[in-house]
Amino acid sequence: MSEFYKELKSIREDQGIDLEEIHIRTKINLNYLRAIEDGKFDLLPHTYVRLFIRAYAKEIGTDPDEIVSNLEEFLGNKTEKINRKKKDQLPKEGPAKLTVEDNGNVHSRRGTPQFIRSQTIKGIILVLILLFAIYIINIINEEKSVNTPVEYPIDFFNEKSISEQELQNNFDVLTESVQMYEADSPFDLKLATAELMWYRSKIDTFISMEKVLPPGDNRLYDFSQTIDILFQHTIGLNLYLNGSKLSSLIPSSNPVRISLSAIDKTVTIQHFIPKS
Repeated sequence: MSEFYKELKSIREDQGIDLEEIHIRTKINLNYLRAIEDGKFDLLPHTYVRLFIRAYAKEIGTDPDEIVSNLEEFLGNKTEKINRKKKDQLPKEGPAKLTVEDNGNVHSRRGTPQFIRSQTIKGIILVLILLFAIYIINIINEEKSVNTPVEYPIDFFNEKSISEQELQNNFDVLTESVQMYEADSPFDLKLATAELMWYRSKIDTFISMEKVLPPGDNRLYDFSQTIDILFQHTIGLNLYLNGSKLSSLIPSSNPVRISLSAIDKTVTIQHFIPKS
């Protein structure tokens, strides 16, 4: 059974079938067909060994399933012999970890000072990498917490808002001042307050947004053209343009509108007073 491939060649020759004919019908390379008849299955593509020998068996009129079974038995016996040979080469003392060098020599590494030192260094490196990753993650989380506005309870949003219609109907402009400022783009305006404060802001061409600034909190807004903010009041409020404080802002218990233009580099401040 171990030389079944020789029987295949005999069957083909007895039937007068030439390898060239099998090659033409099956499109299997002639070298692969010769390797089948010589039992050199390691020369065939591993993926197609069984496919090739099944096609060969059909061409010579034998049972493909039986031939494949003989092939499996042949390859199994061959593998078992190789494994047994390798096993006989291994040391029989101790469960030491073995490595095979290019020259075929087998050596034990477990327990040697070099091996222990190598494993220790690898462990230390992995621990350091883990600690560094944790450190980076903490820094990223801290930056996110700093840049993300704090969410406040609904009580903060009970402050009465002022619509544009209410501003026109109930208030008059008491004073209006226009001042130039020196700053270069990009522009940012920081709001910092010591009192609870409602305000409505409109940046460039975006829609207006209403917010409430809690005591001791601050907000930073970037703008490229204009920013317009209506404050409920300006008591305890400080404004910083690109980090420089706007000293022209006067505390008021009435609404105040601040308009900054990056195009004209002007600051317009309107103080309102209730209509009598």
